[in-house]
Amino acid sequence: MSFKEKPSVYLVTKPAVNWSQIANFFENENVPPIPDSVRAGDDESAAVIEISARMCYMSYGRGRRDITDFINNLLSSGDGSVFEHVNYGFIVTGVSRSLTHELVRHRAGFAYSQRSQRYVDENEGTFVIPPALASERQSSTEARQVLDEALIHAAESYTELVKALENSLPKEMFESNTDRRKAIRQAARSVLPNATETKIFITANVRALRHFIEMRGAIFADWEIRFLAIEMLKLLEKEAPLLFGDFLIEDLDDGTQITYPKFSKV
Repeated sequence: MSFKEKPSVYLVTKPAVNWSQIANFFENENVPPIPDSVRAGDDESAAVIEISARMCYMSYGRGRRDITDFINNLLSSGDGSVFEHVNYGFIVTGVSRSLTHELVRHRAGFAYSQRSQRYVDENEGTFVIPPALASERQSSTEARQVLDEALIHAAESYTELVKALENSLPKEMFESNTDRRKAIRQAARSVLPNATETKIFITANVRALRHFIEMRGAIFADWEIRFLAIEMLKLLEKEAPLLFGDFLIEDLDDGTQITYPKFSKV
């Protein structure tokens, strides 16, 4: 058994543009070619948004000449639907089941693939320490001792329950050993706490991500998911500054951070 206090967040997928097909589309529609109409530089996510937004009025090559001005106009006017065309994928580890129970409430625009407790053995599992009890906060020794003892007891109970079920569940009840192992683990996981560590693959579009970061990066959000939202924001700010650069991050006296956007609820 081991403990974790901070998650690891990996930005693993991002949008890409087939520029030859875009060029063919522009040529066939008799609109100005790419260099004159799509001004996104190296940030292809912004190009996707400009191409899709200009589709509505077939306004390629007209209007705002600066991509920053173009994106900011969309954000300020709340034209959020075109931001749904851009998706990013994250692998997140070192978070608790408590966090993912809140995370998966964000449904529209999100897709999830999470580590299964039915298939994966938790005998060598990890527990996530709540931020209020993390070592860097110098929480009371008594409170941390209560938590550690509870987690140790849960881990021992899981191991004992797995062994008891292995001895008591008849093999002839199942078509395969895999089915039997799954039945044992799905029953034994009932004693595992919300602090059990999990891993999850998250894909979401820009509009959904902005909403998630705004909601879960706010001061009223749980500390663990707030930290995750801000870590995701920091990666996205580097990857797509035009789409996430309006968020401000503020340090609080309690050692945590919050974030809020200039353009709210796009």
